[in-house]
Amino acid sequence: MIRLKAITSDDKLYKWAIALLAESFPECERRDSKLQLKVMEHPHYKLEAITDDNVPVGVVGYFDTPDFIYFENFCILSDKRNGGYGSAALRLLTENLQKPFILEAEIPQDDITRRRIEFYKRNGMAVNTFSHIQPHYRKNDEDLPLLILTYGKPITQAQYDGFRKYLDCNVDVGGSWYAQNV
Repeated sequence: MIRLKAITSDDKLYKWAIALLAESFPECERRDSKLQLKVMEHPHYKLEAITDDNVPVGVVGYFDTPDFIYFENFCILSDKRNGGYGSAALRLLTENLQKPFILEAEIPQDDITRRRIEFYKRNGMAVNTFSHIQPHYRKNDEDLPLLILTYGKPITQAQYDGFRKYLDCNVDVGGSWYAQNV
């Protein structure tokens, strides 16, 4: 049975999860180890293992805010991909939602990025038309344009503006949350 299991920084799964994130995402799409430990203290941030009968098969990292859920990182072990784990995890996170569920994805430029967008669409995500830059995870990262996808239907401009403000303050390494907590 697919479940989500919370991970804390002192959990034995923490190092496994961080290694999977490092394997699955380029540096510009994830925090360094120091900042990852720091974000674990953020009141809205959650890091969870996707488990199948208590065996970890993937990781999700997200911010559960009062106004939306921002799905920041999502990865499945390479030998477990295409086994339905990603779809099952998305269902767990989106069932009975009372607020927008937002994620970023690469602009489709090759077969892998096109397949990723199609996966999200098959799982109920809508592509939004906002011009969007990913929050910076390192001080010298270049801007990375990404698509915004939302579960069920697109969000409004006002919702996107609130989302963007949250990212700038809480997720971007130059934001006020990091300035006060690092």
